[in-house]
Amino acid sequence: MRRKERKSYVKNHISIDVDSRLILHFAAQRGPRFDTRFAIAAIRNIKKYNPKYILADRAYDTEPIRKCINEEAKAQDQIPLKTRAKTGHYRLKSKNTFKQEIYSRRNNVESIFSVIKRIFNGTNRSRSLQLSNKETKLKNTIYNIYRSTQIQ
Repeated sequence: MRRKERKSYVKNHISIDVDSRLILHFAAQRGPRFDTRFAIAAIRNIKKYNPKYILADRAYDTEPIRKCINEEAKAQDQIPLKTRAKTGHYRLKSKNTFKQEIYSRRNNVESIFSVIKRIFNGTNRSRSLQLSNKETKLKNTIYNIYRSTQIQ
């Protein structure tokens, strides 16, 4: 019996400012990978912007990520709980502090991915993984230039 090969692709991780819709931090790496590997590095990088809230989807619901958001970034986490979450100081605390109206702004991230794919082409033409990662990062940078010209 032959095993089915998983196709490799470049996974684009971004952190954005939901008001200006500019990308604050990005990383590209070969997928499939867990999203949580990117999260703590991104939180440490964007804490210089003094965010009030950090929004993330349910995949980022881990105690180390919530601890990093609350203690290092001094922000409030707005991450929905996984259904089996029963332990962890910050996870249990977030049941009371989670606000759906704030979390609903997370869809801006998906909008940015859509713009990048629509305007700058969603497929990478590079053959090597290293050049594919660079191409994805370049598209993120060009998106920021494109967006900053629209703001003014």
